[in-house]
Amino acid sequence: MVTRAELIEFAEAAINNPDGLGHGAPAHWGPNWKRAHSKFTEFTATGQPQWNIFVKGNSKLKFWQFSTLPKISCPGAGDCLNWCYSFKAWRYPDAYFRQLQNTILIMNKSEHITNAFLNLPTNETIRLYVDGDIDSLDTLEFWFDLLAKRPDLQVYGYSKSWAVFLAYDKTGQPWPTNYMLNLSGGSKYNGQLRAHMEQLPIVRGEFVAVTAPFKMPNKLDTPTLWAQWAKVVKESARKLGYANSFVCPGKCYACLPNQEHACGSWKFKNIPVVIGIH
Repeated sequence: MVTRAELIEFAEAAINNPDGLGHGAPAHWGPNWKRAHSKFTEFTATGQPQWNIFVKGNSKLKFWQFSTLPKISCPGAGDCLNWCYSFKAWRYPDAYFRQLQNTILIMNKSEHITNAFLNLPTNETIRLYVDGDIDSLDTLEFWFDLLAKRPDLQVYGYSKSWAVFLAYDKTGQPWPTNYMLNLSGGSKYNGQLRAHMEQLPIVRGEFVAVTAPFKMPNKLDTPTLWAQWAKVVKESARKLGYANSFVCPGKCYACLPNQEHACGSWKFKNIPVVIGIH
């Protein structure tokens, strides 16, 4: 069995010393892990991505998306590391190695990311960082430069890297008009920093995880049970001080009519979007 701790250690070694990967995968790794490891060593040897940098949608999120490794690329992470859903993707070797590949590419501001972004289809919605987060001011500036070159794209994301965004604000550079940010719960930063973040023109509002008594039902399949569940989630949010909130159904296309989504809509400016965790 490949453990989370082992994969974190492997990623840190790969980032710091990619030349040290030439000895093959650990002996206890299964065939799928060994196959993915072989592809990854090809990436480190040639610099050519072995997994698509951007991928189009899944059963919960039908937009184009980009991810890096959770924890390793999350400078603002706090108690969210205790329940981060992104680690669940590490059950799948290709998901883990795609995140690791993208982490290395973005740390080097690779032209492969630039080319992949500029070649995305027109007028699409992009979610930056389904997994992972903005790791530095250089990375934020890199993305904002790309967004300026593709004004047709509507880009949004979630972040706990608040110090990075506030550092950008101090540079006096303009904010992109096609980017919307949700402030993720679980950040290590305090309320004062959050208040500063809320004043930035790119910020829609908060996205907060709250405790729920049972697993989220499918809003489309079980609307009565969903209504009961949403009521409990809203009450949990009220106890945390969120008097008015919108409950996330877990699937963006089930959020609003016509496959709109609250996290990417200025109609929900300053309305916390809350999701229940069980």
